[in-house]
Amino acid sequence: MKSKLFVLLSIVLLLASCNKGGSSLPSVSGSKYEILVVMDEAQWKMPSGRSIVELLDQDMECLPQGEATTKILHCQQADFTDMLKPARNIFLTDISDKYTRPRVIYTINKWAQPQSVVVVQAPNDSIFTTTIKNYGENILKFFLRTERERQVEFNKSNVNANAKAEIEKQFGIQIDIQQGMNRSVKRKDFYWITNDNPNIREDIVIYSYPYTDKKTFTKEFLLAKRDSILKANIPGEIVGSYMGTEYKYSTPVFREITVNGGYAAELRGLWKIKNGGAMGGPFYSQTRLDEVNKRVITIEGFVFAPGVKKRNPIRQLEAVVYSAKLPQEINVLKEISVVAKK
Repeated sequence: MKSKLFVLLSIVLLLASCNKGGSSLPSVSGSKYEILVVMDEAQWKMPSGRSIVELLDQDMECLPQGEATTKILHCQQADFTDMLKPARNIFLTDISDKYTRPRVIYTINKWAQPQSVVVVQAPNDSIFTTTIKNYGENILKFFLRTERERQVEFNKSNVNANAKAEIEKQFGIQIDIQQGMNRSVKRKDFYWITNDNPNIREDIVIYSYPYTDKKTFTKEFLLAKRDSILKANIPGEIVGSYMGTEYKYSTPVFREITVNGGYAAELRGLWKIKNGGAMGGPFYSQTRLDEVNKRVITIEGFVFAPGVKKRNPIRQLEAVVYSAKLPQEINVLKEISVVAKK
């Protein structure tokens, strides 16, 4: 059936009408990573509805305890009124024999802003379910990416200016460190800042080293470098203990991604204090090449929050990491016109 299935993916960017005074659309409602699924009750109980739950309710990777990737809210088509249309993330479904093929439509700022909407149309339950199976991960990535972009934009209004200036002076990069982070450690090619919150502690670490080999951007090399640098710079609460990567209970996930148009190596995993410590939690890192200075720069966020859900805190740090601009992105040469003197 897959070979016969034709799926038209339409990405529709509906920008809000704007003027000098701002947008006419209302602000979104709801919490981060909440997705409102609009689907009639009968279909909700069928394989089509179960396929959505399986997609959106899957555990987020690399957390110490199971936490759903998103929170699902459900309403029927008749209940999707103007009161619910400003929801920040909306998953609309339309299963009807008036369609001859499935279609997935991605939209932003349809009824509110900043809002993300996905519409999935299909002729019947079976084809809808197959469409979610084949394209569900793209749908989920869309919701997660736009949620992260909202956080990056929000962070711009809540920056620790002193920390940002310190980091730019030391590394030549710009990054939107949040105001709550105000305790820092500065060493050669190493910077560590934390909010030192006893309930949900969030830390950012930045370190650099010369670029000498293409093998730098491999999972094995980056994890070995991480363990070496953090062992030397982040001690635990007991003498002789230190931070390292947790391999026993979770295998770190490595991906090659694009950030600001350039290559980046992404790592997600768990950390722990080794050699006698008891602390641990999730981490997220990006390693990129500073083309101007021929250096490798790693920016990592990690969370310590015993007894507290960690999905949103680590994603908040992920947004901070994504805000970073390397020297080649800051010092972009502009074309100029030169008129020769006669």
